[in-house]
Amino acid sequence: MFISNESGSKTYSLVGKRYAAANNTPLTPDDYRDLVKRRAVSILHITPDEQEWQGNEELRRETEQLIMEKIHRDSNLLPIDFLSKGVERAKAVCRIVTPAGLGTGFLIGRGLVMTNHHVLASVEEATGSQVEFGYEENGKIVKLALKPEEFFITSPFEELDFSIVACETAGIEDVIPVKLMRSPTTITRGEYVNIIQHPKGRQKEIALQDNTVSYVYEKVIHYTTDTEPGSSGAAVFNNQWQLVALHHAGWYTDNDQQQAVNEGIRISAIVAKLVALAQTGDSAALQLTQKLEGTSPYLGFYDVEGLVDNRRELAEIEIPSFKGDKRFADIGFWNIENFNNSVSEQRIKDVAHLVADMSMDTLGLVEVERGALDRLRQELKNRGAAMDYVYLDADGGQDLAVLYDTTTANVELRTDINLKYGRLLRSEINGKTAFPREPLFAKCTVREEGQNVEFLKIVVHLKAMRDAVSTERRTLAAQTLSVIIEDLKRTEEFKELPILLGGDLNDDAGSVSLSPVMNMPSVLTLTLDDAQAGHISYIGDHKSLIDHIIITKDTRAGVISFDGKQDDAGIVRFDKSMPDYASRISDHVPIVLRIIYKDSSTEQDNLRIPSVPSVVWAQGNTMEHALLKLQLNRFRLEEERGYYDAEKDKFDIVNYYRSVDLQSGGGQVFRQLHQLMLETHNSIFSYPASRTQLYAGVDIREDGSLHSLYSGEKLDAEELIREDHRTERLRKEFMESLALHGQEEEEGFQELIDEKFGFNVEHVVPQSWFSKSSPMRGDLHHLFICEKECNSYRSNIPYYDFADYNPEAYRETVRNACGKRGGMIRFEPESGKGEAARAVLYFLVRYPGKIERQNERIDIKLLLGWHKEHPVSLHEKHRNQLIFELQGNRNPFIDLPEIADQIEF
Repeated sequence: MFISNESGSKTYSLVGKRYAAANNTPLTPDDYRDLVKRRAVSILHITPDEQEWQGNEELRRETEQLIMEKIHRDSNLLPIDFLSKGVERAKAVCRIVTPAGLGTGFLIGRGLVMTNHHVLASVEEATGSQVEFGYEENGKIVKLALKPEEFFITSPFEELDFSIVACETAGIEDVIPVKLMRSPTTITRGEYVNIIQHPKGRQKEIALQDNTVSYVYEKVIHYTTDTEPGSSGAAVFNNQWQLVALHHAGWYTDNDQQQAVNEGIRISAIVAKLVALAQTGDSAALQLTQKLEGTSPYLGFYDVEGLVDNRRELAEIEIPSFKGDKRFADIGFWNIENFNNSVSEQRIKDVAHLVADMSMDTLGLVEVERGALDRLRQELKNRGAAMDYVYLDADGGQDLAVLYDTTTANVELRTDINLKYGRLLRSEINGKTAFPREPLFAKCTVREEGQNVEFLKIVVHLKAMRDAVSTERRTLAAQTLSVIIEDLKRTEEFKELPILLGGDLNDDAGSVSLSPVMNMPSVLTLTLDDAQAGHISYIGDHKSLIDHIIITKDTRAGVISFDGKQDDAGIVRFDKSMPDYASRISDHVPIVLRIIYKDSSTEQDNLRIPSVPSVVWAQGNTMEHALLKLQLNRFRLEEERGYYDAEKDKFDIVNYYRSVDLQSGGGQVFRQLHQLMLETHNSIFSYPASRTQLYAGVDIREDGSLHSLYSGEKLDAEELIREDHRTERLRKEFMESLALHGQEEEEGFQELIDEKFGFNVEHVVPQSWFSKSSPMRGDLHHLFICEKECNSYRSNIPYYDFADYNPEAYRETVRNACGKRGGMIRFEPESGKGEAARAVLYFLVRYPGKIERQNERIDIKLLLGWHKEHPVSLHEKHRNQLIFELQGNRNPFIDLPEIADQIEF
């Protein structure tokens, strides 16, 4: 309903029990117990005994009482920075003025405002509305128009009642947005919440330590107050100033209207909705989810807990049985658990019965031995199922295998991949190998009804247990798998071949240990269920989903249907129809997916897997990932043509420039090359990601070392990688400190930061010349290893050749290690002139018009002279070949040096 304020204007404020959110599902006892446990960690600073908490309601009640006692005991004892942080948060809160009334909103990103759907329900409403920042006592009001044509997401009142819309940014550049958090464990019953709002459209106010959380539901929280109900769209914070809810409605609970219950939509539910939209390919939601902070203790980056009407909407469906379908390639993974040579005859028969009924084309198996598989194969044959297997005989027992239908599939065990990446697979941490047993790699071809589908299947069994040492081993294994998959996708054989990874990964989807492989930009994790949502594949005592299927995004997954539900993967719950399944068969159940043959499949239209974009944005990697990539590339140097494959490069060069008429005029050649280099630049690297690529492979020399571009000094790659990540961490901490004091945008601070926290990488076209814009900033073709001292010494000074310079007319400064410098306007490097010149020429063709004051800063004649005087080196050819594989485009001045004279720059 509307409420009139003092001036007679209408304000948005839903007051009345009838406005309470629909379909409010209370948390299950397990969910609520887990929430209390996790809040106790934060508030009481305890380390819970996981076993003791299992089903222990008495412990939950005792802990909850302790939390409430501490909160009320310390209610007047808050950290000294509590108020200053609150003031900072308040700056992001704004009044929303629509043609129909007034409401509250708050900034959640640069130029992005969140409010209620019932405040801004449509693009049309938002188009005629504005936001007012600083509408407060002694405040400077900044009025800004909304820009829904640029960004608008909404969820109806009946669902989550939120809208997110773009706005102008002039005048609010210094306002720090309120961050959306993934975690659903930021508030529990008994805690205080703080609301910053424009009640009844008044100047900004804060309800501080005045609202106590009385109930936590899946979608909403309730908080009681002895003041008026809050304002629609207000931001609701916990005492750590984390955003926990979007105020939605309120109602009085007494006739005197002295006691009220407020209702806020949980931010974790809104985030889950955004993640769900992103999963369907919604580009606006994807843009937001890429900037989410924190992780969920349940599913981390893949958290879909708390979805609108059905919390299991995106969970993998559970099916009582599964039957292969000739329209698809039916693929599965199963930890069959201790299927060793001494297994009983009855268990052989039971497993054969289930496998035969499933009619899988290929089934990856974990914890098996050859003798048991031979007996299983014979039993399947007795049942009329023609199946065989490939087997990886690793050290120790309980190996890995792929069982397959010989009438529909051909499976080739690829031990050559194990050999190729052998030293990586044998990586150790704290004296223990990352993999208890090496992964099995198998190239599979499934053929039915005249259709073929090929894929690489990787079956893994990672280290179990949740102790620190096991977690470290699992993390290193996940990092190794991510490097191997990334490298395989660069090869001719596998770059267009889907890769499927599954088995027993022994941790949850949101875990830190699995994040290196699950968070790869080129993959999707199909098993996004939270164990507490009721969907499990491990049916032992822990009742936790720890088996996963990870696929590269070029996999055309089909639909699995059951009981009116559809999904891209299914958990085959044999245990529900077989009471003694766990004791007779296994404490795991299979997980299955389908790959589509036919383009005409109508089910394909309903899939929620987003297509792979034509341009991929590559983010930075962890230090461990970078070190593994370096290790892999150094191993490759030992192979024949491991550093530079001249034969392959000749072939690639001919194919790459096939569309360019090299005999046409200089202007035409320029335009044709520009178009080619633009269209083939299909991987855009962030600056941190580019630095990793330089350290770990692109700038490596034949001996495995790195050399500085300007000084020629030999540098240690491992030390540069470690230093880079140290610098990145210190830089981030410093930036956060500046932001806390509102100084990060002040003039001169960015230059100070760049000087204080520099990297050992040189942009031969300085970043300031193109305003540090992407994709130029991360374009590998003009980035080189260069120690930070030389990088800083050159700064953003144009290149110059002092041989033609009159030293009497201008004071010349000399630095022998890096080169010569004349004041702040001339620089000549000690070495690397040819490489630098060809990189700048590349930049001019790839990014015409992007260099500010280009005529003052670029001396074409000088660059062409250096290009001729210093011929293309083997190192440059190696760089160009590797960047071509990574980015998709090439530097024509390395491939075709003579073309420089034909181009009109």
